[in-house]
Amino acid sequence: MITQALLLAIVMFITKFLDWGWANIQIRPIVIGPLVGLVLGDMTTGIILGATLEAVFMGTFSVGGSVPSDIAAASVFGTGFGIILHQSAAQAVALAVPIGLLSVLLFNIVCLIFNFVVAYEDKKIEAHNDKAFTRARFFAMIFYPLVYAIMTFVVILVGSNSISAFMAALPDSVNRMLTVMAQVLPALGFAILVKSMWDREIFPFFFVGFILAAYLKMDTMSIAVLGGAFAVFYIMNDFKKRKEFDALKAAGSAKPVNGKNDEMEDFLS
Repeated sequence: MITQALLLAIVMFITKFLDWGWANIQIRPIVIGPLVGLVLGDMTTGIILGATLEAVFMGTFSVGGSVPSDIAAASVFGTGFGIILHQSAAQAVALAVPIGLLSVLLFNIVCLIFNFVVAYEDKKIEAHNDKAFTRARFFAMIFYPLVYAIMTFVVILVGSNSISAFMAALPDSVNRMLTVMAQVLPALGFAILVKSMWDREIFPFFFVGFILAAYLKMDTMSIAVLGGAFAVFYIMNDFKKRKEFDALKAAGSAKPVNGKNDEMEDFLS
């Protein structure tokens, strides 16, 4: 158990370091799941749980300091407990969702500490002390993921037996409700994503996908490949039109649309 706790702590450290410490890359569950499965020796389950959690959190993302749910912590713990305790996808989702919400509390505490670090860095910038500023910056880069790594190690090491006993003690009715919840939450994740990117131009594609899945009974992979082909065709066609517009504009014969030039063209110019 110590080895497993240490490996998951390393995964959490890498995830958080890439997120806030170095590259500002939000690692998604579909990547974290297989990574957790790799270090725990069950790649298949890691891929399945990662894809399941990605569907749940698909429309959830952080913007600046606004963190609705800690997706990385939810993915590491949900997938980790799911593999270690041999839980189903429904039970892994049931663990991941509240863990993601609770981890936001830890994020807020870390940000409170970072306020003092920022104030210190501002003073060193005013004093033109580059070395002190760089040390503070590296401290922040290491401190943030290290806190999460320590939390992961302790929780996995101490809490695995308690979680296992708790999940085993759940009655069948609760397990059935967890199964239903695991089936509903991916739909909620898709709904949040669609709401954030909804546009009249993608309106037909939404219903095409729905018909393919609900009535023609096509599997998800086939729909995804077909959607990707449509996306490539749409992008290439749009690129061709813009290239033709640029040529007309260079020749001085481009005409405005409804009294205004193309919105994207205005932005790029």
